[in-house]
Amino acid sequence: MSEQAHSLAHSASHSAEETAAAFQSQFEALEIPPNIDPQLLAIWLEREQAEIDRKKRKHEQPPKLSGRKLNRLFAAYIGITVMCISIMLGLVQHREASSILQTTCIVFLIYTVAGFFVGMIAERCVADSVETLLRDIVRRSRTDTDADE
Repeated sequence: MSEQAHSLAHSASHSAEETAAAFQSQFEALEIPPNIDPQLLAIWLEREQAEIDRKKRKHEQPPKLSGRKLNRLFAAYIGITVMCISIMLGLVQHREASSILQTTCIVFLIYTVAGFFVGMIAERCVADSVETLLRDIVRRSRTDTDADE
């Protein structure tokens, strides 16, 4: 985790702890009317504490680095591109609308599935490339620290 992200997560956890402490001290200072059932109050306090804990955990989690999945992107772009090409080709050939639509739907489905698999391959290639790059960086840093000693 980067230094900045770590400091942001640390400050967020402190602010959540401060909020919880302030809430607790303010709540203890209140006088509870006798007509309020203590069990209902306990349930409400548990829910409030759970919400504070949820917010605290949310800020402690490292940022998600993965973006969109490449398989979905490839499937969408290839499928839509082939669909547009199929429609234009049908119009240039002066075919019937029903024939163009039928061909376009079939081509769209086939190339969308093909694009999905191409995207899966691309995603694995990118992941392997990044992993190899990170391993090289770690290996270089280890050899640099060993050489310094």
